[in-house]
Amino acid sequence: ESLQPENTTADSTQMIPVVEAIASPLMSAVGRGVTNAWNDPSNLAYLLLQSCKIGRISQDDEEIYVERSGLEQRIDDHVREESPSSYLVVVGPRGGGKTTAVKKMLMGRGKVVHLKLTAEIQTIHARLRGKLGIPSDEPFELEDAFKAFEGLHGVDKPVLVVEIDSNVSSKTVKEQSQELKILCTDAKLAHGILILSDANATFKLNTDEDRQEILWITDLDENEMNALLDKFGILPKDDPDSAALRRRLWNEVGANAQGLVKMAKKARKAAGEAGARAAAGSAAERGVVERYIEEKQQDAFTNVSNLLTTIPRDKDTRLRLPNERWNLLSLTAALNRTPSGVAPYDKGLSPANLSDAVKPTGYRAITHNGEAKLFQFYSKAHQHAARRWLRRRRFRHVSFLTLLLVLCL
Repeated sequence: ESLQPENTTADSTQMIPVVEAIASPLMSAVGRGVTNAWNDPSNLAYLLLQSCKIGRISQDDEEIYVERSGLEQRIDDHVREESPSSYLVVVGPRGGGKTTAVKKMLMGRGKVVHLKLTAEIQTIHARLRGKLGIPSDEPFELEDAFKAFEGLHGVDKPVLVVEIDSNVSSKTVKEQSQELKILCTDAKLAHGILILSDANATFKLNTDEDRQEILWITDLDENEMNALLDKFGILPKDDPDSAALRRRLWNEVGANAQGLVKMAKKARKAAGEAGARAAAGSAAERGVVERYIEEKQQDAFTNVSNLLTTIPRDKDTRLRLPNERWNLLSLTAALNRTPSGVAPYDKGLSPANLSDAVKPTGYRAITHNGEAKLFQFYSKAHQHAARRWLRRRRFRHVSFLTLLLVLCL
């Protein structure tokens, strides 16, 4: 009974004729007590079809979701390829909306297998076996499950979405990206999408640029940020003080999607608790936003200071004195000389070495855009914090040299 089709949903309606066509052999085999019924391709296809559903974004998130047409178009183009020549690697700073964008784009498709790899379950094979309910003592091959789709009339090539947590080891990322490549670009059995939670996780991938298409998802742009704030109904643009605060938020902090949503929910709640008076509600909203800006600036300064003064060293860190601090300082200075805080850098600091330096949570101030192959600050708040830190450093050096000169005289 556990293998019977689930209740019909919007996603599963379109696959019911196919499911009915292949359900009978599996039910018959299980009913006869055939222990290796899982090895029949049609049985695997039935099970795989039943698992084909992408996790929905919540109703609240649906209501406040901001269209990101450029990113969504890239995802749509990838899954429409008739013969996939690469798998899509979706990566970027945390909270940028990577998983939400993929889910939103694929929600209308009925043939999506979404697997999340964690420290507990670290392989596509193990996660899919569990998702299909195949006993651990039964033989199971990944390719057999996806090959079964080829024999089903009217079933499009499925999309395999593999999401990897940031706490998964580098070895696992390499091995599972290789597994995805074999399934999707070598055997061409599915459209592959790999979502990496950590912005610097691209350094853990196998070097295979011809088979990888990098999609960098970062913070919202200014128009998207304003659209999000409009959906929450906070900081109305027709109010001069609120409009000025919107500009300050954009210029000094940036627009991390996850952070903005949390802040906007707090602001809306604060405005509701302030009472019916519009002036009181607006002041409460602005107070939440101002505190958010201050907190983000302080966090960013702490990250910059940690990165440039107390560089972590452990057995995995490849950066070594005496050049490590000089290279990071030089990179930070180079980024600060550009208005956007984005620049190439090839003077002694590789992206992989940077990844080692920013591995601890409190050190994430600079990252490497794997798509554009450029270094950049995590946010505008980190760029401003780096300017303040470098300014203080120069002041301390000037003060020391002045004192030294006075003593010499």
